[in-house]
Amino acid sequence: MIPGNVRQRRGPLRILLVLTVAALLSGTAYGPARIADALGLHRMPPPPPESVGFLPDPRPIEIISPTARVIGLSKVVPNQALRLADGSMSPPDMLYLRAKAIELDKLSITQLRPGQSKFSLNNKGSGDQAALVGSPSPDSVVEIWVRPVSLKLCVTAQTLKTIIVNYAGVFGGRLDQVLQLLADAFTPFANGPLGPVGPCLPIQSLLPLIGVLIDYGVPLPAVLPVAGLDLNVYVLKVATSGPQTPSIVLPLGQLEVAPA
Repeated sequence: MIPGNVRQRRGPLRILLVLTVAALLSGTAYGPARIADALGLHRMPPPPPESVGFLPDPRPIEIISPTARVIGLSKVVPNQALRLADGSMSPPDMLYLRAKAIELDKLSITQLRPGQSKFSLNNKGSGDQAALVGSPSPDSVVEIWVRPVSLKLCVTAQTLKTIIVNYAGVFGGRLDQVLQLLADAFTPFANGPLGPVGPCLPIQSLLPLIGVLIDYGVPLPAVLPVAGLDLNVYVLKVATSGPQTPSIVLPLGQLEVAPA
């Protein structure tokens, strides 16, 4: 059994926990830059993600959660391949994300070690007993470099349209083009199943629009529900507000070991 709170003060947190490996969050094969540049929406190239600061383990961590919530998403950069500790490169379709916190229901964390014993760290709670990475506090920062097997954001087109219209002035007369990005993202999923607050779209479909909004300083919804989270995580870095704020909270954390 793992204690409910896994604590670390400010600074990078590698999700070695008991698994002894660095971890991270989601990826996609293409990014918003090509589409946004074609529309003339980028005033300058998006800034690069922060430095990892170390060479990650070539064996990623698999993180699975059927439902989750991303709090304060503030940056998404696709195609962020990393050089790994054995000299190889990570898959090219890596994704860098920055947020304040991530809540994960029925979390499973597994170290991917072919031919060796399987280590899993699980938190089977949800809601108030969900795992929490980071903190909703303003100065909390969660950074992850991941390759997503599955990652769907649940949000309505109307929610994003309202945000876009409210910030229409920042787009320099290109509101119609941004709204077209919105339509392009949602139209293929018009008849799909609904999630907790609307349709759940693969993050790859939303990247062109989200990238433009972030680049122009337009705030996204404070909380973005996620469905079907399945990530190969290479790096996870967490900075929280002080010594009393844990970086990771696992209210029902439990370690399981299975033979190879």
